[in-house]
Amino acid sequence: MLKMEAAKKTGISRSALLLFFGFLWTSCTSAPAPRHQNSSSGISLTAFLHAIVIPMDVERALYDYTVVMKNDKIVEVGPASAVKVPPGAFRIDATGRYLIPALSDMHVHLLSEAWNMKLPPAAQAEAAGRAMPHDDFLFPFIANGVTMVQGLSATPPELSLRKKIEQGEALGPRLILARMIDAKGKGWPEPLSVKADTADEARQAVDKAHAEGYDKMKVYTFLAKEPYDAIISTSHGHGMDVIGHIPEKLSVEYVLEAGQKMIAHTEEIARHAHGDYRPELIDYYADIMIKHGVWLAPTLATTRAIMRVHDDFEGVMGDPENIYYQHPLQQAVWSFIANNMYKPHPPAIRKRIRDDFEQLQQPLTKVFHDKGGKLLVGTDAGWPGLVPGFGLHKELLELVAVGLTPYEAIKAATTEPFEYLGEADRAGTIEVGKQADLLLLDDNPLQDVRAASKISGVLLRGRWIGKEEIARTMREIAASFKVSRESLPQRQQEKAPLPR
Repeated sequence: MLKMEAAKKTGISRSALLLFFGFLWTSCTSAPAPRHQNSSSGISLTAFLHAIVIPMDVERALYDYTVVMKNDKIVEVGPASAVKVPPGAFRIDATGRYLIPALSDMHVHLLSEAWNMKLPPAAQAEAAGRAMPHDDFLFPFIANGVTMVQGLSATPPELSLRKKIEQGEALGPRLILARMIDAKGKGWPEPLSVKADTADEARQAVDKAHAEGYDKMKVYTFLAKEPYDAIISTSHGHGMDVIGHIPEKLSVEYVLEAGQKMIAHTEEIARHAHGDYRPELIDYYADIMIKHGVWLAPTLATTRAIMRVHDDFEGVMGDPENIYYQHPLQQAVWSFIANNMYKPHPPAIRKRIRDDFEQLQQPLTKVFHDKGGKLLVGTDAGWPGLVPGFGLHKELLELVAVGLTPYEAIKAATTEPFEYLGEADRAGTIEVGKQADLLLLDDNPLQDVRAASKISGVLLRGRWIGKEEIARTMREIAASFKVSRESLPQRQQEKAPLPR
């Protein structure tokens, strides 16, 4: 998308990018014990009593229902008067509150050791030998009801992190990991991206990614046709989906015919439309994407954030939720991207980005959905202005703003991600036999999508994380980054939120 195009247009040299994005493997031998332990004190049965259940199979609310889970599976759903709660179950009084499936963000960027070189030299030296605070980086997802994410620039440390999460050594969302691949000397340097200029190099890269345990391959902007074709064929041979950008040397039609499963931004379509905003062209793109069954993550919040960086980067940095995004590495990533890729944009490029957003990205999202297209909520979390977890709620608002109902927007973050993964039979709705990652809300999200952020608690892999624990942990995260309310901009002092 415009991330790397911005680098070209603003004159960032390859050497400058390589210097800034060089790789520093840090030792994790002195890793502290995680703040959070994935434990439910031996409780294997959990019951939500007297909830208003929004099962997300169709648009409806079931009043005064009880939902019983055994470990991480739903074993009973029914009227409270008819469901007998098993002895010994952990009971959660959900009277007057709304129970929905937990949320998924299908486009995020997870910070790991691969990003350390964006710290100043002194900070790099200080970081050497220290473990990354992955618990602190991941918990804001959970605090916002996000229990599954898809990382689109995954590196080896995330493979290890995923194993720790699965084994209960760290608390975090389920990680779907895609290895990014691009042309040599272009885009993001290794190890954030692997490089391939030939078909043989592409095949070897995909084989290696599959052997290492990555789930998918993400294609990036500068790939040539031959390596792209090899990525598609080799990935499909391994049963791996190909997702991501539309290489600038190819076309929308080409990647659809090739079998790319997901397009990561509506901005990718806009880039290939070259400023043509005719309604018939928007209809055309929607129709051909639907014909080929491609999934689309609009990432409207991403483009909105880019425009905010253009207009008021200091305001972006002062957003209330940034109290939870103050680690030096997090701040370094934002500052580098903003200062080197977006703030230098001349007025003509800024106007083009805004025009693309208003005249193609937004209407295409609505038309694609209305015609039956498959939408996923993705946010580019980790990009400037998109704090993990909080960004998802911004994207829900963007989807409603273009004309989706709250139910339709929430569906793209609950049921649709599991259909995309081929797991609709095991998760994504509140039904007997389904996975029980659930979100308890204080207000009705079908009436106002903002209610999806009014969180009373999250059930994650059988572990209940209530409002009080969420608030306490988020305060600890802010404190661990050595940020006090008094040191924040006045805007944050007044409005810094703790998830409800």
